Amino acid sequence: MVGVLVVAHGEMASGLLDAARMIVGDQEALLDLSLQEMEDVEGLMDKVEQAISRIDTGEGVLVLVDLPGASPFNASARIAMQREGIEVVTGVNLPMLAELLVMRDGSSLEECVDIAKEAGISGVRTLSEILKKK
Repeated sequence: MVGVLVVAHGEMASGLLDAARMIVGDQEALLDLSLQEMEDVEGLMDKVEQAISRIDTGEGVLVLVDLPGASPFNASARIAMQREGIEVVTGVNLPMLAELLVMRDGSSLEECVDIAKEAGISGVRTLSEILKKK
């Protein structure tokens, strides 16, 4: 099973995991990390590396971050560029996380990346778009 790590500013990551667990139940190989105010990238990198080690089952780890170019992304990307079997996807949202958790068992890391991207994008819709489909 591909491990999933959510890294975001403030309490966003823990909030997303709480919400996802309400939808899909408890999960293995799943952790969150919160970037606290005044925390530097080096300190965050250490925490990301430790978290990856805890959830890596040998099938890879997908790190979901909030913003491209921000500290959670930069720390995760630096680690992913140094190690095999780690991928980073930006723009984490609840549809992305919930779909990934449901579909990741039996899926490769590359398939999990595709699942996350597709679900994250399709989960952003307007009310008028939803009503038109009915």
